[in-house]
Parts: sequence; structure tokens; C-alpha cells
Amino acid sequence: MLEDRDLNTNKMENMIYIQLLNEGTKVYRPVPASEIENKVYRIGGEEIYDPDEEVWEFPPGTVVIVEEQILEGENVLLAIKVKKTKKL
Repeated sequence: MLEDRDLNTNKMENMIYIQLLNEGTKVYRPVPASEIENKVYRIGGEEIYDPDEEVWEFPPGTVVIVEEQILEGENVLLAIKVKKTKKL
């Protein structure tokens, strides 16, 4: 898995997987994401996101909860749902 330290924010950037919609079968796209807390990530990838080419289940900027899953024999972090925010 790709891990880079963002020197500006001091956060770890990881590769997570997002399901692509409207593909006819389950297809996943690896995208960069910054860990906010345990199992919670903010999706990056603004520079590779093209909604005319692919429909991501969660677009860049979305805060998601991930879980570990095995895809093609590799243990990966898969975005499974949007993280709900607390209302004040």
C-alpha cells in the first residue's frame, strides 16, 4: 500500500479503494486518502477524478468509513459508507 507523509498537514496519505458505479460488475478504483482517525478517511484524488469517465461511489472530499477486505488476494481498505457528522 502507498503511504506518504504530507508535510503540510502532517497526516498520512494511504491508498483506499472505492467502488465504481454503472460498470455492470463490481469494479474498484484505488484512490489516495488522508486518515482522519481510525478507519475514517477523507478521499483525495481530485486530480484523477473525471465524472464523465467514471462514477465513484464517493467523490473526492467525502469523509468515509473503511473496512479491511480482500480484493484479488490483497488485503485493502475499502470505503463502505459516509461518515455521519454530529450536529451541534
